[in-house]
Amino acid sequence: MGARSYLFQPRDGRTDGHDKPIVSLVKHRFVFRTQMKMTGNSRKILAFGAGAILTIIFVKRVKKWYIEYQVGKKIQRKIQHCEAARAEVEEVLRECGMTLNQAKTIVALPFMELQRQLQNGSLYAVQVLHAYQIMALEATDRLNCVTECLPDAEAIAQSLDRLDKKGGPLHGIPVSLKESFELAGNDSSCGLGHWLENYKSQDAVIIQVLKDLGAVPFVRTNLPETLMLGETNNPIFGRTLHPVDPRRTPGGSSGGEAALIGAGASVLGFGSDIGGSIRIPSHFCGCYGLKTTGERMSRKGTASLSKGQTLVSGTVGPMSRDFDGILESFKHCLSDLHFALDPQVAPLKFNDSMFNSKKPLRIGFYAYDGYSRAVPACERAVLIAKDTLEQQGHTLVAFTPPGVIDAIPDLYMKTIQGDHGKQFLLQLQKDIVIPELARIKLCWSIPGWMLWLLSWIVQAVAKDPQLGRALRAPLQLRSIYGWFQQALQLQEFKDKFLAAWREQKLDAVICPVVATVALPNSETVNVPSAFSYTMLYNILNYSAGSMPVTRVTSDDVCNMAKYPNKTSENKCVIKYMQGTEGLPVNVQVVGLPYQEELVLRVMSELDKSLKAEQES
Repeated sequence: MGARSYLFQPRDGRTDGHDKPIVSLVKHRFVFRTQMKMTGNSRKILAFGAGAILTIIFVKRVKKWYIEYQVGKKIQRKIQHCEAARAEVEEVLRECGMTLNQAKTIVALPFMELQRQLQNGSLYAVQVLHAYQIMALEATDRLNCVTECLPDAEAIAQSLDRLDKKGGPLHGIPVSLKESFELAGNDSSCGLGHWLENYKSQDAVIIQVLKDLGAVPFVRTNLPETLMLGETNNPIFGRTLHPVDPRRTPGGSSGGEAALIGAGASVLGFGSDIGGSIRIPSHFCGCYGLKTTGERMSRKGTASLSKGQTLVSGTVGPMSRDFDGILESFKHCLSDLHFALDPQVAPLKFNDSMFNSKKPLRIGFYAYDGYSRAVPACERAVLIAKDTLEQQGHTLVAFTPPGVIDAIPDLYMKTIQGDHGKQFLLQLQKDIVIPELARIKLCWSIPGWMLWLLSWIVQAVAKDPQLGRALRAPLQLRSIYGWFQQALQLQEFKDKFLAAWREQKLDAVICPVVATVALPNSETVNVPSAFSYTMLYNILNYSAGSMPVTRVTSDDVCNMAKYPNKTSENKCVIKYMQGTEGLPVNVQVVGLPYQEELVLRVMSELDKSLKAEQES
């Protein structure tokens, strides 16, 4: 009954046909006034809440502006420093009078011929340095692959030329370095602006070793923010482009190295690898790379955001334009000085007998790991390598890597993000965040229960159970006990994988490097499963190399019509592989821990046969 009816109720309690006594009028007025009073309080509470939310948003916005301002100033000073260093190099190059054609002639020399001419004095270290500086500056103008020119390179080269006898097996060889390698008096940002101006007191161990061997570090190269991306972009130096197709990425995290080497402007470089960061960019750019066993080369003095996580460790390794650069640098870096500077490195010299052995090998091969389907070009590359090795007298057997479908989300993703991304989130909160990392940052920022729910939503929308599992996996680690159990599961998987390897009496394995060829810029985050082929061997800590075998053909692109089209990631791969004709395609060569020499032997024999076929 409406409020108007109460006004006509009699005062003596009679209803006069109405169903409410007169006392209801008093009660109604009390309730009405109370409701009005509560509504006023609610408005105040609502206004206070809205004000608090706006204040929080404002404070966060101010904090973001402040961070961008402070980081921006550091970035500006760094860029000015790099431009000044480049100007000094350009001035020296103008005075030396070397032409672009003269530089190209020197840079075109294969590694062994360059080494020979430097050793016998046909070329001076300064000449070679100037040639590579000219080509590196030209390459970075197109690709943005070099972060800075090293100012002491000229003095090092001059001192080598003054020696009565050559200073070492890498005498005068110019070496490019991933920006994460620490240098005395310089900073290593890992693509994070707030890490700038944290100057280091000494060179990384591997750089000390290279200098002792006579090498000349001459430039540093670009990498992705935090290092944990399959492409190369950061708020300091920007995006690095692919040397063949600038619409595509050279990979990551050693993407600047691969782009520079792929452009022919470096003969030897060094990178690091915790999920494929040497092998992936080598594959994308068509150069050679070696992921060593974790304890074979020193990581001391390499900047990283994942040093506290030791179950799946990063490694250091060489990258080169030709195979001999990988071989010579790895062989000679295993020196007494290397072992003395870092006692954690296994004191194993290069095993010549393993590398030079002529004993036929039993080599496993696969083109599908059970987790991510490789595109036709990558499958074909494996079959080319298989046929070539068989022609050399080796036995090739089909190999199915066990348990990859569980290992990637439950062992790799769960371990790498075992702290629920807190370390990365902590660093990104202090910095300018590139778009490729914004989505990952958002996942790390939301509460665990919400991420768990989101993972199921994403899984349903993308029709991809593996993507959902990868998102949920880190949430399962909640205690030190859980971390111990993770270590046990990793060891159980290693034992299971080795048993499968031994059962087929394998010496080595060949397989794809990535499920795709070079991807478009900014799109690697949409196909995370594609990198399972490299992640597997970081879990296992096996030695693995990446080497060019072929290039994408028009038939490879046409055969994408047969590629699976079930998940959102499948659809992305199909889209991204359009227009890839001519891009490089590598294969991965894998050996057991501490058997880099056997991996290098397989790479060497495969490389020689492929080149002989091309020449014939």
